[in-house]
Amino acid sequence: MKKHTSILTGIIICFIAVMMLVAMRQSTQPKTMPLVPMMQLLLTDIQRADQGIYTENYTMIEEGGRSIADHPVMTEADKKLVKSTLGEEMKQFIKYDMIVHHHADSLADAAIQKNMQKVLKHFRIVQQGCVDCHANFRERITEARK
Repeated sequence: MKKHTSILTGIIICFIAVMMLVAMRQSTQPKTMPLVPMMQLLLTDIQRADQGIYTENYTMIEEGGRSIADHPVMTEADKKLVKSTLGEEMKQFIKYDMIVHHHADSLADAAIQKNMQKVLKHFRIVQQGCVDCHANFRERITEARK
């Protein structure tokens, strides 16, 4: 009986520790951020996932994927600028963003499963979503910011 109590106590302590780490990570990520620093943060996150892939470091892949999926949103001023610049194309901008979020989350989940094939599949889709968005909208948004 004492052995079962010790195991249960250990499991509870581990669960609490994980929840505290998740809460600390979430509290350090700002809710809003200007567009350019947010893009720089996303670059760092995708590079972290990429490095994790090359070194087969699944923890690094998961962290990069989660950070991409949970990135801050643009400030209200930047949202207004992007909406006014893109007009009806804002729907496509949001579609690219949703693809990136969904597959970044799936990337992190695949890393937890240590499934490199799924990691590579979702990483490619995240990367392509970023490229598609930049290819279609970056120049106009950059010009509008001047």
